[in-house]
Amino acid sequence: MFREAHDFVFIGHQTNYLNSEIGIDTILAASTPEAAVDAGERDYDPTCYPGTREQYIKDITNWATTGDSDQLPICWMKGPAGVGKSAIAQTCAKAMKDSGHLGAAFFFSVNGRRKDHTRFFPTLAYQLATTLPGYREVVNRRVSKDKTLVTKTMLSQFESLIVEPLRELREQGREIRRRPIFIDGLDECGSQDAQAEIIKLIAASVQAKSTPFCWAIFSRAEPRITSTFALAHISPLCQAVYLPISRDTDQDIELYFRDGFKNMLQQRNMALSSPWPTEEDIKKLVDAAAGLFAYAATVLRFIDKHSYAGFNETLQAVLDVITKPGSCSLPIFSNLDKLYTLILERIPDDILHPMKVLLNWMVLGDWELRGWDVALICNIIGISEASFKSICHHLQAVVAYQEPSQSIREIAPTVDLAQPFYRQNLSHEVICSLSGQLLKIHGTISFLHKSFVEFLSSPARSGAFYARSPAREIRNRQLQQRIHYASGHVIKSSRLELAPRTTSSSALLSWPQGSEFVDSYLTLYVLCFFSDSSFWASSVSQGLSSQVRELDYRKSMIAEGMFLELGWHVSDWKPIRAMEGTVYRRILPEKYDQFDLAKFRANLKKNEEAGVIKAFHPRAPSIFASLNNLYSRHKLGKNHGLYQAGHGEKSVIWYWEYDTKKRYFHEFQTVDYERAMRVYEAGKFKMWDESP
Repeated sequence: MFREAHDFVFIGHQTNYLNSEIGIDTILAASTPEAAVDAGERDYDPTCYPGTREQYIKDITNWATTGDSDQLPICWMKGPAGVGKSAIAQTCAKAMKDSGHLGAAFFFSVNGRRKDHTRFFPTLAYQLATTLPGYREVVNRRVSKDKTLVTKTMLSQFESLIVEPLRELREQGREIRRRPIFIDGLDECGSQDAQAEIIKLIAASVQAKSTPFCWAIFSRAEPRITSTFALAHISPLCQAVYLPISRDTDQDIELYFRDGFKNMLQQRNMALSSPWPTEEDIKKLVDAAAGLFAYAATVLRFIDKHSYAGFNETLQAVLDVITKPGSCSLPIFSNLDKLYTLILERIPDDILHPMKVLLNWMVLGDWELRGWDVALICNIIGISEASFKSICHHLQAVVAYQEPSQSIREIAPTVDLAQPFYRQNLSHEVICSLSGQLLKIHGTISFLHKSFVEFLSSPARSGAFYARSPAREIRNRQLQQRIHYASGHVIKSSRLELAPRTTSSSALLSWPQGSEFVDSYLTLYVLCFFSDSSFWASSVSQGLSSQVRELDYRKSMIAEGMFLELGWHVSDWKPIRAMEGTVYRRILPEKYDQFDLAKFRANLKKNEEAGVIKAFHPRAPSIFASLNNLYSRHKLGKNHGLYQAGHGEKSVIWYWEYDTKKRYFHEFQTVDYERAMRVYEAGKFKMWDESP
């Protein structure tokens, strides 16, 4: 039975594995692999074109590799959007990786998990562990003993995951040589407080010489970042390099344009008898770029998506719009905004509305994913596969669609695809491996550049394409989808089943996968998504209140409970427990700083004004006494609310509670308030530590 087996021993009924890397696995789970310099998801991120930005690249790589103690340990490259900071960072970090000098790299992004500061230091720690064997051994042992190290504050993460393991190696005489760590797009980190804290932690480490690293940071000169670097104890440690919007880069941009157009023709095996584009065309494009590499890159992607027959017409459209008067409030972005407007204006009428809905969700969506999972977003807002792929084809100059890397059979080789996921007795290991992967069954979508997000977010710049402009249509579409998914299910024995008239889960979806296993997962996940109170008001707008009564909050809550009871992962942001017909949520203590209380109160007001919720008054005297006790502590920083969401048999009771002094937020949804409150009061600080 155990022939040729090794590295484990049996003691009683326990199996103790030797050479375990539980700690490393824990760090990996808390990290963001897609933020690395060589991450597959960043395969097409820009690098400097050969022959361009040579002096900047030489200066940074020399600084990163020199052992000269006179060199300042922090290098901050700052500059406005679109000048090529990320391309320089990528090129330099890749060169350091190839030469074996790189310590680690983190490329922040407005897309998905790459904006999450809580994953920053675990990501650096994991990358360091892949290149430093001694460090890997120490950090693995430390995290194996205490897996909560990856969930601590950034200061604690930095100390326990990086500083202390390196100190232990030094004490053993195992010194680590100087290595550079690259941090790109710090301004795209989701929290401004975290941006400043990262700089302060790095500076403190440099001052104390607690790590052997030099740090290259690339970002816009945002006020919070600039003021932090200007602090008296940080400024002397840092050399700042300003990358301006400058016509001095015209030669580099011209080279970038020429080779880009040349590659378009070569890839299509086209040889032309006369130059294309003409010298005059190239000059106009370089003038329009006005020092912005982002403009040049967007032009090339926009034209490249067409066949050769469409090259000339598309190029001419770009040239024509250059001379078109603009209303941009920021002159330096005038031509870039005109280009973005041209791209959007050329969207065919039949997909114009779904495109606006999709971009709206991408701009305003605030959940943390690797980009946006297409299967989720399309089925929430009702976009079909054909419409989505047509949108991506027309928008490939500004968004990136990544096809799924695995088929369903590769993802789930042992499941019965003909049966719903909730009717299958799957092991915990299978569920863990599938959670999240099924949402990526149709791939992911993300923005290519932050400047396009800012364009869509500014009504002065984007006009009719302003992300919030089709609000009524978007809300109506979302409301109809919620009603549609709920009506396709019935409640049986506190669970959801397909309604008799619904032939399959696939029939409910705007973009089904085709198997009942995956499509049942997607339909219930969408219902589960709508159970979060922060999304309730977004489905309702003036003029649609007559349809509010059709919304079924109870089915959404039951869907969420089914996921939890079966052991499926639902949320990183709000850990959830399902107990006795109630769904309890909380925000993790270590994530409390990310809890936007003002936004929560604003959503609460919107929900009340839209008629989504109304105050709930329990009848039982014992419950009133309980509530009085809760209210009596309001002055100490505590607040709470009790509401009914929905109407009749489609409603749930919603209770929330937060304490700004004790730093917690809890909430629950239920159909039996008295029982739910008894459970909550008995164990509101204990239930989260128990296994579901």
